[in-house]
Amino acid sequence: MTPTHKYTQLTRHKSRDVFGRTYSDVYSDCTISYNSGRFIKLKVQATDDVRNGKGGSTWKRKQIKNVGPTPLKVSNWVFGHVDDVNKPVKEYSFGDIAQVIGRTLAITPLMLFLNFAVRPGGGEVRNGGNYDAVPYRYFGRPKTSRNPLDNSIHQGEIQFQKTVTERPAIFAALPSEKTPRAVSERTERILLPRRLCWLDTKPQVVVQDGEEYQAYQSTDVKQWMKQNAKHCPEYLFVAWRVSQFETENPQDKEALHELARRATKEAGLSCYWISDNCFTAPEEELSLDVWRMSDIVRGSSGMAIALGRLPDEDTSADMNSDKDPCYALLSSWSQSIWTFPELLLSKGSTITCYYFSDHEEEPLAKASDPFQDSSASPYGTIRKQIIPKNQFAARCLETSRDRYQVRRLIDHYSGNLKLSDLELTTVALECFSSRQVGTQYLPGDYSYALMGLLGRRPSVHRSDSAFLAFARLSLENYNNRLFERMLCLLQHEEQMWYDTTDVYGARLWDIEPSVQVAGIGIYNEQEAEMDAVNEREFDQEFFHRDDDGVTFEKDLPPSPLSHSKRQYPPSVASQPRTHLASRSQVSFQSQAPLSPPTSISHPAYNSPIQKSWPPTVTEMTELPSSSTQQQKPKYSHAQLNPETDTIILDGCLAATVHWSEFCTPLTTSYPALFRRILKWLLRVNIIPLIVGTILALIPSPPVSGFGAFILAYSLSILVASPFIIRILYGGKFWGVQPFFFGFEGYMPIGEIERKIWGADMGRLKWSWYASSPLAVHKIEEEGRYIVSEDPTVVEETRRMVEEAKNAGPGNLRVFTLVDTYSMTATLFQARRPPQALLICGSEGGMQRALGCSFEWTTQTFYKETVLRLETRVLDKMDRIRRVRLGIKRGHMEATHRASL
Repeated sequence: MTPTHKYTQLTRHKSRDVFGRTYSDVYSDCTISYNSGRFIKLKVQATDDVRNGKGGSTWKRKQIKNVGPTPLKVSNWVFGHVDDVNKPVKEYSFGDIAQVIGRTLAITPLMLFLNFAVRPGGGEVRNGGNYDAVPYRYFGRPKTSRNPLDNSIHQGEIQFQKTVTERPAIFAALPSEKTPRAVSERTERILLPRRLCWLDTKPQVVVQDGEEYQAYQSTDVKQWMKQNAKHCPEYLFVAWRVSQFETENPQDKEALHELARRATKEAGLSCYWISDNCFTAPEEELSLDVWRMSDIVRGSSGMAIALGRLPDEDTSADMNSDKDPCYALLSSWSQSIWTFPELLLSKGSTITCYYFSDHEEEPLAKASDPFQDSSASPYGTIRKQIIPKNQFAARCLETSRDRYQVRRLIDHYSGNLKLSDLELTTVALECFSSRQVGTQYLPGDYSYALMGLLGRRPSVHRSDSAFLAFARLSLENYNNRLFERMLCLLQHEEQMWYDTTDVYGARLWDIEPSVQVAGIGIYNEQEAEMDAVNEREFDQEFFHRDDDGVTFEKDLPPSPLSHSKRQYPPSVASQPRTHLASRSQVSFQSQAPLSPPTSISHPAYNSPIQKSWPPTVTEMTELPSSSTQQQKPKYSHAQLNPETDTIILDGCLAATVHWSEFCTPLTTSYPALFRRILKWLLRVNIIPLIVGTILALIPSPPVSGFGAFILAYSLSILVASPFIIRILYGGKFWGVQPFFFGFEGYMPIGEIERKIWGADMGRLKWSWYASSPLAVHKIEEEGRYIVSEDPTVVEETRRMVEEAKNAGPGNLRVFTLVDTYSMTATLFQARRPPQALLICGSEGGMQRALGCSFEWTTQTFYKETVLRLETRVLDKMDRIRRVRLGIKRGHMEATHRASL
């Protein structure tokens, strides 16, 4: 009974059960009592091989007991020696018959009393004939709710948002502006670029280290429009990557702008947008322009890609001769999450690339500038190459999977082959996740870069992990309930959370979710205050109101000369300020390049807010300088934080799984006349026995003879009781009280039925129709019938069962789930025993049930596995309140008790 391992964490925790009662204890494995709602220690029945194994567990283990009816168990003892080998009656030997007769005579006196306990069907009606419900209630609150009114907002925030969204009476407020969410929870699009670089603006000549360089300057678009009384002109978007241009090197800066100016002139335009010069002021390193560059691309007249310099001829000879060196540069350029959207959103059916080359070939474009002689260019010959956009994936990408998915996105944005909302988000997520983040501004950068492709964009929260950022993006957009479908997937152990590959082979659009995500994350007051202050600072910094009350963007200070040293905060003084990064940089850097503020003032508050940033998983750490060691975040984009990466799920049908012991469920059978007669013969047999005994003792021969006959009849019934009882408890079940029973390990299907109903009658079957990844079935009689088989007929499954006998804490184990309603048993793998099944969707004519373990300290259910159940189980389940669900449960350190 005692767990073999004990958790090393000795801190006492407190939590509330469904009725609000407080439960306090050190960390341990607990479950919810189905009949009282209290938290009780988890007890799991296990097979003898598992209990005697070398691994051990952190929960209590029990022996699996036979809970069948006592009369049936005694009757089965008579035939035990032949039942064990499944020998039919016709094949009984003389020894078998003699042993049956001997055992029958031995238990005859006992059967006289057991006959009164014969109750075919047994059990009682539980929970109105349904599965036992899950008495659960989550008392916490999510970080972000689907409905904005469910989010608690400080009075100061409400007041501030009213001042931002109010309009004069002559202007009707838009529906989205009537709620506080309009400003604080959504990142709006920008219609015009803030700054542009003009060709007719002469660069300044700056001398640095004895060398002269051309320093280019951008111009504020709004000021230009006022001065020239014109609309914003058409501009060229210039894409580039820092791995090909070192922006801190003034020589590379000059070369980059030379390519940009050449591309702009050939496009017949007068200005261009380039991220190095046209971002907002450098102190706004985390300005929303970083995540809204997709709007700049959409508003441009076209795009040109500056690729830097081709490798020399010796290096090119070592490369794959079948691949153009320009394609290699393009491939590297497209491997960043920041440049990839530019490829998809750019206008036109071709991609125009400019680069320098020293190869002895005829140049496709000459380096020329209104203020510089092209022949004097020290950077080499400018070449131009045009590639059809629909051929980009085939020519420039490495893996076949990436080529296929990128081509689908290109066709979608080109209008050739439209993807559904669900397919678009799924394919885009896969493509973004296979790319590098380079310079990581926030943990959720992958999702924030992805949101540029979608119509509705949530606000940028510094405290969001990659999972929470994508969850908020999914809630904000219509994507055919993508997130709910992803919850129903069963992933392999090595899969990342964003991988939509299903072990059962289903696709997302095959799943029909029946639940709704009502919220994400867990509310943290410090993180919420941090996000709110960041949003208010942005609104104050970038917006102001004119005399008519209409909100405009502020005039931003001009950017400094592109060559000069940028005045970064101390934490990023040594880091290049670009939206791109090379492959050589660490893939997952610390979360944010800005140091946390120590004091933030806001007019909505009477005094400055003293900020404290706790060291949570999504902590905003500083980017290290060149003299300090690089720090890595605790959780990368592909990893989940078990404590915070959770969701609030509503609308689940749920049922409790009983792990501590079996019980004999109530059954109903067809009332056959033969069985009715036998049942009454047993029940009234005591009457002829007593009457026959009394009459046999009377000295009158006729009377005593008749009494002896009645006594012989009664004794024959008594001797035949084991046979009669097996017949009475036999037959087919027309209805069974629904239960989910579970135990650790594997047993033959006949042994499982014997433990629950007292005898192996062949009524319990292994599950079929791929109820779990280990389920096996076959086709019999020329494909007419589907018959389930023992999962251990598969060699790999048999090996899993043997290895699981010695599984320790945190290792994969083998469990068996018995469903009495459908009379099936399912073998599956999980790290912990699922204490509840949550129905979240349907697929392929089956229901997707999430097998979840329970973590009582945080009131969280964690997904351990996904099983497929028959649809008719829905009629026998009750709904559960909103559930806090975690995708992956963390591993707690546990020590063997023998070492304590």
